[in-house]
Amino acid sequence: MTAVQWSPCGSGLQCGSVTVPLDYSHPQGATIQIAVERHPAEVPSQRIGSLVINPGGPGGSGINDLPNELSVLTPGLLDDFDIVSFDPRGVQRSDPVNCGTSGAPSDNTSPLPDPAPTSAAGQQALLSNDQAYAAQCEQNSAAVLPFVGTVDTARDLDRIRQAIGDPTLTFIGHSYGTLLGATYAEMFPTHVRAMVLDAAIDPALSSDDYLLDQAEALEGVLVDFLNWCEGSSSCPWRLSANPTSDLVGLIAQARQQPIAGGGGRAAGPGEIYDALLDGMYSRGDWPRLGHALGEAASGNASSVLSMSDAYRQNGSTNGSDAAQAIDCLDHPVSRDTTGYAALAASDASAAPVFGPLLAWGLLGCAVWPAPATRTPAPTPAVGAPAIIVTGTTMDPFTPYQWAVNLSHELQHGFLLTWKGENHVAYFYSSCVRDIDQAYLISGTLPAAGTVCSD
Repeated sequence: MTAVQWSPCGSGLQCGSVTVPLDYSHPQGATIQIAVERHPAEVPSQRIGSLVINPGGPGGSGINDLPNELSVLTPGLLDDFDIVSFDPRGVQRSDPVNCGTSGAPSDNTSPLPDPAPTSAAGQQALLSNDQAYAAQCEQNSAAVLPFVGTVDTARDLDRIRQAIGDPTLTFIGHSYGTLLGATYAEMFPTHVRAMVLDAAIDPALSSDDYLLDQAEALEGVLVDFLNWCEGSSSCPWRLSANPTSDLVGLIAQARQQPIAGGGGRAAGPGEIYDALLDGMYSRGDWPRLGHALGEAASGNASSVLSMSDAYRQNGSTNGSDAAQAIDCLDHPVSRDTTGYAALAASDASAAPVFGPLLAWGLLGCAVWPAPATRTPAPTPAVGAPAIIVTGTTMDPFTPYQWAVNLSHELQHGFLLTWKGENHVAYFYSSCVRDIDQAYLISGTLPAAGTVCSD
């Protein structure tokens, strides 16, 4: 395996690339380049090796995210490890999927298609839009679409490990990056040195169960947000005695008549849902979300549009396109497009706001041109060392139970709990960061049942 040829690329960072097969079933065939970037260990005499980080998404650029990671990593990790990140295949610098959208605000001023349609006409419009989008993705990126799933990215990760010169992998995966880490550990258990999976995904879940669990987690945090908004001077949105009905009513209003947002643009249900998702990541985002929804209720959707644009960019220049392509390969769905209305109705009983949204979101994969390449299953990773699985008790996007499940599925899984209501504990808890540092540097694990509550 050829070593990475590093070159300076600003702010003390070094950039390079790793050559990998496009199709691992034909390793001597076409190749692609995986873009990598590193921050060299700050105390070279103490250097242990490389710490590879994946921020999740899917579709997020690890290279774009690296400054964010460096801002929160503990001094010990920065001293002792080269911090390495990369753009997974299909993302931005690594043979990106191109479906004709950039993830940035579009020149098209029309509202997004209704992602949770309530009428037959709206459902047909969503299906037609998903079919047209899939066809455009196939037209522009047919060569790469079958090969951007997490199974192939895990194989790339092992090539990266070799190319940076590490005999075994030290890895942190956040959010969707935990699925990559768990997949890697299952495929290459003896190649793992140490691994932290924070805001964990349960690899064993079916696609329907995965999204219903996520919808229920989002709904729980949404209720907390609405209660906070109702009683906080930091939230200008004035709510009735039934705030969930107020939100559903605002979405219905935008469905009937999109809300003007300036510059010839207007917000429909799609933009409001995007703004909600963008504001759910942490409690620190709640004032911004409350302000945006309050403005929208008064007839000004400019802040909703800004949050929607940020959410759809998804951490890379082709974030939305890459996310769809990766999701559809990772999560097998029914190809019977007539069943999604019933699924949405069923999920609405458990999560009235987010259940229909996420259920209808599967429709895009039902018409996707490339078949799924991952089969949901437990990942015991037999032969791997202890792996820390971190779960947040009120994580809006990755339910705490997923971390519990994964820690039990792994042969040597260790559950670390953080009592909080944000996504990815490492960014918010010094307790979690200190535990991770001790483990990643020296292999030290805390006592079983450890709970961080800072």
